[in-house]
Amino acid sequence: MTAPQRTVIKHSALAYLIVAFVALCCTAVVYSPLLALVYLLPLAAAYYVARTATVVDERGLHARAMFGSRTVGWDELAGLRLDRSGAVYAVDRSGGQLRLPCLRSTRLEALITAGAGRIPDLAATR
Repeated sequence: MTAPQRTVIKHSALAYLIVAFVALCCTAVVYSPLLALVYLLPLAAAYYVARTATVVDERGLHARAMFGSRTVGWDELAGLRLDRSGAVYAVDRSGGQLRLPCLRSTRLEALITAGAGRIPDLAATR
C-alpha cells in the first residue's frame, strides 16, 4: 500500500455566498451601534466554513471542528459507519465513533481515493 497524500475535504466555496447573504440580511436590522453585534453571527459562520474539514494523510483521518480536532490513526480504524441522515463516522477498534465533517455518504469516493486502499470501496463489495 502506498502512503496517502494529504487530502482536505472541505465545504464548498459556495457556502461563503450563504454567509454573505446572511450578513446582508443582518444589515437590515442594524440601526444602532449595539445591534452591530449581530454581525458576529455571519462572522462565526464564515469561521465555521473555513475551519471544519476532514483531513486524510499518512497518519490517519483527522476531523477538524470549529474548536479543536480529533484523529483516528490507520492502525486504529476498524471501518466506517453511515448514518441514515447521510453522515459518515470513522469507527475505531474500541468502538468509538468520530463524525467526519464535510463528508456525506454521497461524497465517499473522495475519502476512499484519499485513503489509498486503507478504506474499502463499499460499492465494489456489493
